[in-house]
Amino acid sequence: MKMKLSKISFILLSALLLFGCSPQVSESPADPAQDNNAAGIILAGADQAKNISVENVESVQLFDLDGNSVEKEVDKETVVKAFNDSMIDDTSYIEMIAGYRMVITLKDASAITITSYGDETRVVASTKDTTYHLISPELAKILLTQ
Repeated sequence: MKMKLSKISFILLSALLLFGCSPQVSESPADPAQDNNAAGIILAGADQAKNISVENVESVQLFDLDGNSVEKEVDKETVVKAFNDSMIDDTSYIEMIAGYRMVITLKDASAITITSYGDETRVVASTKDTTYHLISPELAKILLTQ
């Protein structure tokens, strides 16, 4: 009887430990509209580092998937505001091109390339040495609108 009781106690204690240590139901990922921080992580200084001014923009051009320039009016101020207001997202993204590609040429001859991968709220922005995954419905809409 004592042997059965210790086996039962051992099994109950083991089950309690297993279920007590199992992962708990976690919260769902952050909502993109939540506190202007979709990923839940603020990258210190990154938002300020990516800001540009309209005065420093020489041109904004759109290119199709074949690399041909697209004759479509794009307002510099709208693009700069959307770029500066965008949030950096630290989540992964698909490396593919869908829609247009935008090149913002600055007066210092540097360029920012903004690429759509088909998402209606996110784009990828690349500079000479940095790539940002941005949440910007405005830029995504420009790049996806035919």
